[in-house]
Amino acid sequence: MSAKPPPSNAPFRGGKGELHEGGVRVVAFANWPGKLAPRVVDAPLHMVDVMPTLLALAGAKADPAHPLDGKDMWTTISEGAPSPNDDILINVEAFRGAVRKGDWKLVKVALLPGKTELFNLRGDPGETTNVAGEHPDILHDLETRLEAYAKQQKMSEWFKAQPAFLGVQGKTILDSDFDIDDSGLPHERPSLPSR
Repeated sequence: MSAKPPPSNAPFRGGKGELHEGGVRVVAFANWPGKLAPRVVDAPLHMVDVMPTLLALAGAKADPAHPLDGKDMWTTISEGAPSPNDDILINVEAFRGAVRKGDWKLVKVALLPGKTELFNLRGDPGETTNVAGEHPDILHDLETRLEAYAKQQKMSEWFKAQPAFLGVQGKTILDSDFDIDDSGLPHERPSLPSR
């Protein structure tokens, strides 16, 4: 038996599938001899930025009927310009989500007991100190942004085809008649026997 510990994402917190930096930061490489000088870019980029960047480099544009989520990141990659993203949605799901704006990052988990975490990644890249109570204005701004993203979310076609994957909790996501204030789906609401 090996005494070696599992791989570490230190100094970042968490791992694959998590909303903390250890689960979302990945290394990327770009090589274009004669067009791209060697450099390190540490501005926040997102996977959804790849398509708009490649389209712009090719002189193409996305179909306006199907707008892309990302932004053209070429000047950030090639010249070190600031990221054009005002914020970056890390993820939004029915029971958790995270969003980043500049150096600030919000992580919300709605599963009981629930928690709201706010981190300043410039001074705390390992997300060790939750400063949500110290910055109510920043917290409110990021919660508003995360909620707006959640309202834009569309259900995955895969989840629709595999409802059993989500289990009982999936009913809250898949059924448009679900109303948490009325105790669930219409056929599941408690009813008193008639006298």
